[in-house]
Amino acid sequence: MTPVVNGLESTFGDQVEIRALDAASGQGRSVFQHYGLPGHPSYVILDPQGDVLWRAFGPQSAGALEDVVEDAISKVSSGS
Repeated sequence: MTPVVNGLESTFGDQVEIRALDAASGQGRSVFQHYGLPGHPSYVILDPQGDVLWRAFGPQSAGALEDVVEDAISKVSSGS
């Protein structure tokens, strides 16, 4: 997952905050439980208020994730 996340960070880092967490760590475990994420790899996109815009479980391609992040940025920017 890290290479995909690193790619997203380099593409969208000035527009969004990207975090990679380990489900086995204390903080990671807490976040995974809070958002109902089953384990690695899992992805969640939140709006600025912390509401879930999108979540997925299992491997995702870089292109698919880029599309989802672009859609999320558009939704947040347009206020919808």
